[in-house]
Amino acid sequence: MKKVLIEARDIHFAYDEKEILKGINLAVYEGEKIAVMGSNGAGKSTFFLNLNGVLYPDRGEILMEGKRIGKKELKELRKRVGFVFQDADSQIIASNVRAEISFGPMNMGLKRDEVIKRVESAVEYMDLKGFEDRAPHYLSGGEKKRVSIADILAMKTEILIFDEPMAALDPVNSENVEKILSRLHSDGKTIITATHDADFAYRFADRVIVFCDGNIIADGGPWEIFKKSEILKKANLKKPAVMTIWEALEKSGAVKGNCPKTPEEAAMAIIARNK
Repeated sequence: MKKVLIEARDIHFAYDEKEILKGINLAVYEGEKIAVMGSNGAGKSTFFLNLNGVLYPDRGEILMEGKRIGKKELKELRKRVGFVFQDADSQIIASNVRAEISFGPMNMGLKRDEVIKRVESAVEYMDLKGFEDRAPHYLSGGEKKRVSIADILAMKTEILIFDEPMAALDPVNSENVEKILSRLHSDGKTIITATHDADFAYRFADRVIVFCDGNIIADGGPWEIFKKSEILKKANLKKPAVMTIWEALEKSGAVKGNCPKTPEEAAMAIIARNK
């Protein structure tokens, strides 16, 4: 059985007396790929900020490997749970890429040699060689996103949280970010990502969690979640295109069973069935 890395128990949080999170219970297991979905204002980003210690719950508790995180332990939590903002400009603060990536490790109090080693490793991982002395705010959207991910990689966090990682990116850069997420997962990271993209969530995640009005209203495998029309309607979500086509084919008797993750896999399944 997989280990529970982090757990939220009955988390409540309010801004100016407006309750945003209304009793969230969630366990994240080592090695998961989780897509968190829901309409704007449902509480996803606020929950993420509670999960990595930027915010602290009004009620309830966060546990890391079974240990309760109090205010004194928030620094340790931030070392282990990294957060990549939707807008890279909100995260980037330094005058050049090297200084930007080194900011987190330096704040962790690491020795200079270790900071240099981590920065070089993150630069190589994110294919940023040659960008070290460039001003990050003048980079393209896709390049900024890579820098913001390198920021978190340099801190060697176990859990990576991404808030709408493909927002404002063109199709090519969106595809590149998805490849990066898959590679990070293959290299042992636990990935949690907020997204409105049902097609991405369906093909990428092994678990989908749906937020609505500060509550979790669904939690399960992608096929299980996207079959539930009432959940999709309540959370203003669309069904993945490949599932819509598959279900139409299923009604005609051309296919049967759970829908594959991608159009390519669906095509192969149809070909195999008709041989």
